[in-house]
Amino acid sequence: MEWNKTKTIFIIAFLILDIFLGYQFFEKRSSSEYEVIKNSNVEKDMEMDHITFGNLSSDSATGYRLTAGQKVFTAEDIDALKDQKPLMEMPADDHKVTTLKMKFTDPVGLSKQKTQEDAESLVSSKVTGGEKYKLWKVDKDKKQIIFYQMYDGQFIYQDFDSSTDAIGQVILHLNDKNEVVSYEQTMLESFKRIQTESLIPELDAVELLYSQNYLKANCAVKSVKFGYIAQYPLTSTQVLAPVWRITIEDKSKGTKKKTLQTYTVNALESTVIDNNQNK
Repeated sequence: MEWNKTKTIFIIAFLILDIFLGYQFFEKRSSSEYEVIKNSNVEKDMEMDHITFGNLSSDSATGYRLTAGQKVFTAEDIDALKDQKPLMEMPADDHKVTTLKMKFTDPVGLSKQKTQEDAESLVSSKVTGGEKYKLWKVDKDKKQIIFYQMYDGQFIYQDFDSSTDAIGQVILHLNDKNEVVSYEQTMLESFKRIQTESLIPELDAVELLYSQNYLKANCAVKSVKFGYIAQYPLTSTQVLAPVWRITIEDKSKGTKKKTLQTYTVNALESTVIDNNQNK
């Protein structure tokens, strides 16, 4: 009699377990099918608008936020720089220099045929920690060459190409002879990884731009690059969020000049950061 009761209990327990597992499987399958349908519909809509985006990955990966501190440049740091003199107040006990402004004693010429290569060589050899930076762009109108600091092989992007809110960049200033006369530098140090989380795939980042009307018909996604950006650039301790940096080219008929727009998507929060720039 006791065995019959026990057997009945086991049967009921396994039946409940089967129902639960079946429900979980159905929910997971339904969710997966929904994601496939959703992504498929967005991709078809983009194709109907003649938006080309290449073979972007739809696989998610694990990422993390970073914290870092702003480097304070000392008098010893400045004294170690050869053939340069400061363009700002020298560091004192009560004065912390986080933006270094230096002028070369003699302007450093850059070859017009190899401007970028010469600029990279100058930064790596003449700037404190220059090997930590990588060329971002040459701005001929402003006569500037801009470098961004790297972390783990990825750019630390800036909100603006200006030293005002900069946290990890070098700006070379040129004269009319294509010579570097001065530069400004900021640097991050003491990096730490925090808050490991799942990142949205690069395809989802592009679809987010499309759903929020950032992508126009007849445009092309030229590149999707991973990197980091400071969420609170004016604080001494920086929190860096992982982002997708997406460059779009306008290919509308009648457009005489190709225009490139750059958008930044927070890879953790699926939000578009409002710092669009012409690249």
